[in-house]
Amino acid sequence: MKSVMISQIQKGRWTMRLISGFMKAGMALLLLLGLGAGCSWTHKATPVDPEATQSIDVTGDLLVASDYQVFSIGSKSKHAKEVLQTVQPISSISYTTDHAVITVFNPSDPKAFRGFYLRDRNGDSYVQYATPQMAPKFSYVQGDLMFLASAEKTMQKDGEYSKAGIYQLKEHKWVKEWQVPGGIEDVIGSGKDVYFVTSNNTSTSSNIYKVDLLTGEWGPMIQAARRYPLDQTALDTNGDLYLMISQRNKSEWSNKIYRWNPQQVPYELANNFVSNTRPFSYTMKALQGKLLIARYDRSGNNPDLDKPLSLLDLKSRKQVHLAWEHQPVALDRTADEFVALGEDGALAFLTPNATEKPERELIIPELASGRWISVKK
Repeated sequence: MKSVMISQIQKGRWTMRLISGFMKAGMALLLLLGLGAGCSWTHKATPVDPEATQSIDVTGDLLVASDYQVFSIGSKSKHAKEVLQTVQPISSISYTTDHAVITVFNPSDPKAFRGFYLRDRNGDSYVQYATPQMAPKFSYVQGDLMFLASAEKTMQKDGEYSKAGIYQLKEHKWVKEWQVPGGIEDVIGSGKDVYFVTSNNTSTSSNIYKVDLLTGEWGPMIQAARRYPLDQTALDTNGDLYLMISQRNKSEWSNKIYRWNPQQVPYELANNFVSNTRPFSYTMKALQGKLLIARYDRSGNNPDLDKPLSLLDLKSRKQVHLAWEHQPVALDRTADEFVALGEDGALAFLTPNATEKPERELIIPELASGRWISVKK
């Protein structure tokens, strides 16, 4: 009788352990499913077919995008291939030999996915990574490091601030995040160095900042900044840096370009004036001593500018307007020519010596509108 009772007790203990084990396994499964649900949102993969892979990695040399479509383009072969469709509006694209990054966020829906699509070289998909703490507006990629700047601003005691950060693309983690005064208006990069322009906030003036991607060090370049509303910047192939007050936000200082002079301390913007690009400067890109300027009147008062591109010789300061039957909204450059993207998706290619119009043009029938462009770096 005693042995039977012991046996029953042991059996009961074994049953309880079994039940406990099932409960732990169930909880682990629920946790796994929960994490999986989060991962399915933040790490959802969009397959890339072999033809798209060939275009992105081999034959293509630039990416162009509308609000929701991304195309890989071979500028010389005139081959175009759609490589991605996004759910949320595209906010920037960055394209190197190792990575293609497409950032997205919906300014009208704060609960929608915000983050970026990432495809590594030879990858068979674009993978989504969420950035819930940031609505990415600008991106720049060098090696496995990416600089991101937020579109959103938060109010602090001394005015509005914007978030910037450095992200490791291979390890999929943030290296550094910080706040900068004002809104981030433009971002460019060269190698490990990133430059971004900020707007005025209540207590801090518009400035240009430099970031070292490798060390994370950053800081303003203008020591005693005034209230000039800088909003665009361009870096020439010789290393010269230029600043613009465009007509994106019209003011008495609109349409003016200045050269950064590292020898002048403190730097004074007005002493480094280069050109008045009136009327209707929108964005710019520098190459071999020439500055290509997109002329775009956002007020709508001059929708049919027949010469919407302008080439400025940075030495002689002479400016030539170029005819193009499309409205340029984004610019980039290759090693020897400028590329302009029209709002209707048309592409123009022109050398620094163009005189009357772009030397060649490319129309992509499948691309109904243009917003973003990135030449492979």
